[in-house]
Amino acid sequence: MQTQPSSSLDHIIAAIAHQPVAPIPRGELWLGSELFKHYEMDDTVENHFRLAERLGQDIVCISLASDLSNVPDLGYRYFSVDEIKSVTRYADAFVAAVVDGPFQALVNRMGLMEVLMGWAGEREEIVAAYVKIQEETTILIEKCLACGVHGIVIADDLSGDQGPLISPADIKTLCDPFYKQAVSRIHSADATAFVHCCGNIHPLIQLYTEWGIDGLAAVQHGVNDLTKIRQVWETPPVIMAGIDLDLIENKAPTTDTLKSFEELISSLAPAGGLILGTACGLYQADFLPRLKALYEIADNQFASL
Repeated sequence: MQTQPSSSLDHIIAAIAHQPVAPIPRGELWLGSELFKHYEMDDTVENHFRLAERLGQDIVCISLASDLSNVPDLGYRYFSVDEIKSVTRYADAFVAAVVDGPFQALVNRMGLMEVLMGWAGEREEIVAAYVKIQEETTILIEKCLACGVHGIVIADDLSGDQGPLISPADIKTLCDPFYKQAVSRIHSADATAFVHCCGNIHPLIQLYTEWGIDGLAAVQHGVNDLTKIRQVWETPPVIMAGIDLDLIENKAPTTDTLKSFEELISSLAPAGGLILGTACGLYQADFLPRLKALYEIADNQFASL
């Protein structure tokens, strides 16, 4: 039976509890700075709330960093913790802090090839650099939780389309201490722990399960098959995804592509735990009419079940 919560926050709380929610909750991991310009808005924390409301989204994700001078230019803005101190659990939307995981932060600073070559030849140096960033990230997460956010998204690109960048066994050795500590702390604050990873995450599912991850954010359906992920995960995760790039970058998606999208909604929505969003983020105003149309297709498909 579908429920119809009264607020955006209730929508997401119901989804996290795996209740089937109508309309399907919506959200984006990244809203690009160019999108704010399109709406003649400054890219501020406050305007993230305004734009999410304008787009009909129930979750507000804010990317944060402890050192704003050392973040990559990816088309969206990073904020400091001080800029979200007014964000509390009493906000009408579910608020998630997005932080780069230690591996991702290490890659941002050193470059991917340097990290991979270092792992192969100078592992002790890579481990030492990782541990230092791990400590910084743990402190950042603690500060975010103190601000009253509802969830933490750890963005850590440990995989490419072909699979993990280093072996799952090596990932476990390197990342276990951080993730177990971070997720435990997130849960102790009654918050939800999401992870974002580009590429094929099937080889990482066992690790995510061991770490206690609650949900996936902006993961690709085409590479992973989100239905299969939910089936093989011991405790089905919340999935904030479903719209791959090919659905919104093409003005006229193919019949087969739309059919696959409808089948995904039919598979995921009835069991709850679905927050409809893109795997790539929203950066272009051209995407918006297609996004709105996909929202309508998803809700109509869900209503027909």
